[in-house]
Amino acid sequence: MDNEPQMSEELENLYQEYWNFHGTMFDKDHNPLEIAAILVAQGLTLYKTVLDEEDYNKMVTSIIESSQKVLKLTPDMGILH
Repeated sequence: MDNEPQMSEELENLYQEYWNFHGTMFDKDHNPLEIAAILVAQGLTLYKTVLDEEDYNKMVTSIIESSQKVLKLTPDMGILH
């Protein structure tokens, strides 16, 4: 049984919209490491903006603790070139 919370349809649509955008950046031959750096920096900036310091620190800790659960993309997934 999967213990991960399910995304709402609205969140799933937003996720997919951003995923498609990232795909277009790959298609334009942008460096995947540069794309990832921008996404992480922007995400942390948004968290820092909307969360108080305690919640921000909890979020960063949660990100670090869940880092082993992150999906590794492979060329057969059609994302990386």
